[in-house]
Amino acid sequence: MSAVAITGVGRAPTGGGGPVAAAATAVRAALSDAGVSGSAVDGLFACGASAATVADGLGLELCWRTEESDRFAVLAVLSQASMAVASGQVRHLVCVEAAEPAPARLRPPEPFGPVSRAGGWQGWHAPYGADSPLVAAALAARAYVERFGLTRTELAQVVLLASRNGGSIPPLGLREYLAAPMLADPLCVYDRAAAVGGAAAVVLSGEDAAVDPRSRPIRVGAVGSAYASSPLPEQLSEVAVSAVHRAGAALWAGCDLRAADVDLALIGDEFSFLVLPWLESLGFCEVGAAGGFVAGGVRIARDGALPVNPGGGQLGRGRRVGLELVVEAVEQLRGSAGSAQVGDPQVAAVGLGVPTVAGCALLSR
Repeated sequence: MSAVAITGVGRAPTGGGGPVAAAATAVRAALSDAGVSGSAVDGLFACGASAATVADGLGLELCWRTEESDRFAVLAVLSQASMAVASGQVRHLVCVEAAEPAPARLRPPEPFGPVSRAGGWQGWHAPYGADSPLVAAALAARAYVERFGLTRTELAQVVLLASRNGGSIPPLGLREYLAAPMLADPLCVYDRAAAVGGAAAVVLSGEDAAVDPRSRPIRVGAVGSAYASSPLPEQLSEVAVSAVHRAGAALWAGCDLRAADVDLALIGDEFSFLVLPWLESLGFCEVGAAGGFVAGGVRIARDGALPVNPGGGQLGRGRRVGLELVVEAVEQLRGSAGSAQVGDPQVAAVGLGVPTVAGCALLSR
């Protein structure tokens, strides 16, 4: 892939203006960080907010535009956006994602009405109440437990580390985790990140695109993405068809780096189990060995051989948006991650997705 760099990053909370306003604020912050004017932007990818509305609000005149509604597909589409920049189709492309926080209280139940029918793949899930990302993740986790013998104590290490890195006071303990009520076996209440909302944006620029000399570009070394033919995660436990594993294979096929070159990993952990297949697909351990890899939490700690989500991830700080993984990776590589900084990393791996859709990237200084 021709040289593509992340030249700017930005964040914003979701305030009273909703996702579109938050997206616009994050984009402005990213453009300011890159030293790029809005008039120079000719590509836009948006998730969680209308790309057309964001472009209109910012006055962007585009030649490449797309949007995605699936939050797990953000890095898969970002990899496609990188290709658009690498090909020379666009010079500066902004990727932005926004999400609203969870409602303060549960909505009252709707009155009973006509019975609806679930078509397509939902017909296999909806009648049993299994029509949520939580249940999909639990089904994949249960298949992994049965096949590879993953224990709850091993899975707990992902959650306990997130609690420590996220600054929880006091941090979650193993006994408390094991005693927590189940949401969907084997996932308990601590295995799911709380939705807090927010927005994040990154600016992708071509190697010959003009940027502020003071910006600190981070190179996009390789990208990988994959989409599964089946929308049913319980049918995707085989590595050959899992989007997570196929995306990882595509990533390594596109570069000269290897897993041993990676200094830290930023992995989407909306559900704790999702970290494990990513550790495998990115080459840090063999398939089925992720439970042993995270056992004790030593390897994946901030001072471990492979720090994972040193800022706490979504489990430790709340689920904002998946694109924030890229923002955090850039901050780590720039040395501007504050108390979460893990030294002087040169290469970061980023992965986000589920068995049905996944994307990943290698970023380097």
